Parts: sequence; C-alpha cells; structure tokens
Amino acid sequence: MMFKLLISLAVIATVASFSRHLVVRRNNLQMSMSDFQSKVGKFIGIAAMGAALAGPMVPLPAVADGAVSQSTVFRSRTKYGPTILGLTEAASKGDFAKFEEKKIVNAFDLFISSSNAMSGKISKERKATEKSLEAAIYTAVKAKDASKLQSALQQFIEVANLKPEFKQGELGQTDSSGYSPTWGTPRQYIYQR
Repeated sequence: MMFKLLISLAVIATVASFSRHLVVRRNNLQMSMSDFQSKVGKFIGIAAMGAALAGPMVPLPAVADGAVSQSTVFRSRTKYGPTILGLTEAASKGDFAKFEEKKIVNAFDLFISSSNAMSGKISKERKATEKSLEAAIYTAVKAKDASKLQSALQQFIEVANLKPEFKQGELGQTDSSGYSPTWGTPRQYIYQR
C-alpha cells in the first residue's frame, strides 16, 4: 500500500514538473501558473524521495498471521503424527539414537505445540500431559531403558490419539491443497481415473 502511494506521488511529481507552463489570458490580465506548478512539483518530488529513502529505515510490521483453526491443527497432526508413530519400531528395538535425532525431537515439540493450539481447557490439559510424557520418553532415552521408553511412547500415542492411517470423515480440506491429510506423506499423490 505504501509503495503504491510512493509510486503515485513520484508519477505526479514527474508529470507536474515536466508539464508545459500554462498562461491564462482574461481581460488583458496575464496570470502565470508556472511558479505554482514548479513549487508543487518540487514539493511532491522531495516528499516522495524522502518517503522512499526513509522507508527501509522504518521497521516493518510482521505479516505472519499465526492463524489457528481446525484445519491447521489437523494439518499439524497429519504432518508430525506419522513421524511419532514411526518410532514404535525404534522403541521396540531399543534404538535410542533415533530418538536423539534433531528431526525427531523437533517432531515431538512441533506436534505438541501445534496440535494443541486451539484455545480451551481440553487442549491445555492434553498439551500438559503430552509434555510430561515427552519428558518421560527422553528420560528413558537418557537412562537407556527400553521398556520405559516403549511404555511412555505408547502412552503418548494414546493420549495424542494418533492413528496409523488417515480415516475418511476426519477433519481436513480437499486432497488438492496443502491441508490434505496425505500431503507430505508417501500417499500424497492420488491416482484418479
């Protein structure tokens, strides 16, 4: 918006400064508009240049909306949930290194924060429970205790209500958008006849 205004002012200043000087004759009086036009043209030009040069120095507001809706919560569940579900095999084998990978740690954090982003008592309680279970998971990883790891991960999956596959009828938008439950998964491209 500001950029369009600056461009408009610059165009007006340019047109005003290069236009012909008008001379109006009435009843033998001569009135010159050249002085007025040149002053206005110079003023608009200086104002446009000043605003254009000062623009980058002024901090711009953030444009991210941070919108939270059922679709964004559902999208985060379908994006990070399968990653967490895929850890059951690593937990049963006692693969503690898998849980220490940055991608996995981030998946837990992002799942907990974004899948419980809706305001409400239930979301806040579930978020607190999931955080405590995540702490239990990483305590078991540090202690190298496979049985506690399996138990804590299974409890996390139950509390988070993670399912191995998307079920029709769950919330979400169409398969052609970024909010598709299969987007970003091996089933993201759907063959249609």
